[in-house]
Amino acid sequence: MIIAMPMSRERLASHFTKALQIGFYNEQSQLIKLLDNPALEGDCSAKKVMLELIIQQGTDIVIAQNIGERMLGKLLAAGISVSKGSASQTVAALLAQTADLNLRLTDASQGRASLKHAAKGGCCHSTGDGCGCGSKASPSRLIEAPVAQVKFDKSVHYAGFRPLVNK
Repeated sequence: MIIAMPMSRERLASHFTKALQIGFYNEQSQLIKLLDNPALEGDCSAKKVMLELIIQQGTDIVIAQNIGERMLGKLLAAGISVSKGSASQTVAALLAQTADLNLRLTDASQGRASLKHAAKGGCCHSTGDGCGCGSKASPSRLIEAPVAQVKFDKSVHYAGFRPLVNK
């Protein structure tokens, strides 16, 4: 079993794709690889490379404190479990608690909404390319976006809580 942990300063990174490195641990909690995070560039294609790196290492479980709903959905779709952790915990404690199924994120909606992705009009979804992204979205399309699409919600949000929706 391989456990991947996005890391900054030898601790769990507070944001998944903004980690400086990714640590890969075996079932005995031993570090087997520490690789630089290819997603630090921040664009869609860099995040796709990060996802591919995690998959290529044979990762079974990823530990994350904050993760976007899109990346969470892609990890889950790849058959990788995601365990919730906190940067305040030690690496040893985080690795030990991956066995706790109550800490597993099981649906993409449990991740954070991507405000930047939505503000860009969903990247290249209108071209049918999905987000892989090579970015086929033209800069002019982003500039011409109506102001209503780039609206920022100033209400208070608490991580991990979702508003109840009456059906």
